[in-house]
Amino acid sequence: MLYFRDKEKEQLAFFLSQPRYKAMAIYGRRRTGKTALILDYIENQSDPKALYFQCTSYDYASCLSDFVSALSSFEPALERAVRPYETFRDVFSYLSSSSTPHPTIFVIDEFPFLAKKDENVAVEFQWIIDHALKGMKLILLGSNLSFMRKQIQDKESPLYGRFDTLLELLPFSFSEIHQLFPVFEEAMEVYAQTGGIAQYVMFFRDYPSVRAASEALLFDRNGRLFTEAPNLLMQEVRDLTTYVTILRAIAGSEKDSGKIAHQAKLDQRNIYPYLTKLIDLGIITLVSNPLSKKEERRYRICDAFFRFHYTFIEPNISLISSYGKKSREIILNDQFQEFLGFCYEDIIRENSFRYAIENNLPFVPRSVGKWWGPFMSDGEWKETEIDVIAYDNHHLILGECKYRSKATGLQELDRLKFKGQFVSSKGREIFYLLASKAGFTKEILSQNDPHLILINQI
Repeated sequence: MLYFRDKEKEQLAFFLSQPRYKAMAIYGRRRTGKTALILDYIENQSDPKALYFQCTSYDYASCLSDFVSALSSFEPALERAVRPYETFRDVFSYLSSSSTPHPTIFVIDEFPFLAKKDENVAVEFQWIIDHALKGMKLILLGSNLSFMRKQIQDKESPLYGRFDTLLELLPFSFSEIHQLFPVFEEAMEVYAQTGGIAQYVMFFRDYPSVRAASEALLFDRNGRLFTEAPNLLMQEVRDLTTYVTILRAIAGSEKDSGKIAHQAKLDQRNIYPYLTKLIDLGIITLVSNPLSKKEERRYRICDAFFRFHYTFIEPNISLISSYGKKSREIILNDQFQEFLGFCYEDIIRENSFRYAIENNLPFVPRSVGKWWGPFMSDGEWKETEIDVIAYDNHHLILGECKYRSKATGLQELDRLKFKGQFVSSKGREIFYLLASKAGFTKEILSQNDPHLILINQI
């Protein structure tokens, strides 16, 4: 069953219903369900006219031969007719003028396998889209995010501007996972360990409990997800060891390039190409310090599945290999609750725009992030963080998120207000936000303060 993809189905159906639309690109991280989306559409058509083809090799000739063979499944005469041709351009040119029954929708999955090693392939498909899709439609799928985004967004790319429809398939949101796992704490654990990747979430549903799934999938050397993160990385990069070292250095909290280089024992001058590649792959992101008096930026692992792996799995491979499922309790211990707290912060920040639209915030922010900086405590300057900072030109929200079993009260509000004194608000009207898994004390609920925002449901 295909969950939570109604909007994507609608977008696909709209593209296919428009006579003048010719080309569509579907991209997204591996295991998010791109192939499942397409196959679901094809399987549910009463009169299927689509040909699905998956590239399995970087070799152009092999891909072309396999594509021609796939045509025979639609109409045996097609393979005999196009077998002599040596390029995709020739094949599509023939199809555009042929009276032999042929597909009207062509789906080429893992297009980067075909095009990444040969720059001429993108030029060839530019020509196909421009000249050879007479009455036909072409859908290109790709999991290599850096390659697909370059083809789509880079003005120097031959395929730039050639797609009538672009569709990025994203991981499941926390609210979607919560629908599959109604117990809030279980949904949080699934979100934290899978990052919302559709296939991984479905794996967790195969087990009687979240704990049993975690033990079998992640804390077992033969588990389906035990080596998933490095295996995915290996498909994208050459120097795996250096990337793993960098990810282990970043895992757990945001860090600047100097701290990453120091912890990873790498030369800071040479670390930037690695960081840039990880950003292109959607594994890490570079976050700015909003409203800071000086420009400050830090790197963080934004892919929650990778963050979990390099926080808990990678540093403990030997322990997991020795103790198997029993290692989970030893490794996670109290640290997992702190990790869940970081995930909780992410969810609150990500939901801020929805909260505003639903009138749970007093304005719609134009920027949402996390603040860090110095504050004075006991006569000493120390560094602190504020979990949520959201603002527009005239308003500012400062927020703290508490993922714990104890209700949040006035003490947390007072501490937030104290730290807020060190944020450069620049005359904005300040609101204070508290998000709490366990709810709030009577004292804080009795506050009649229009500048106080309380969130206890995500």
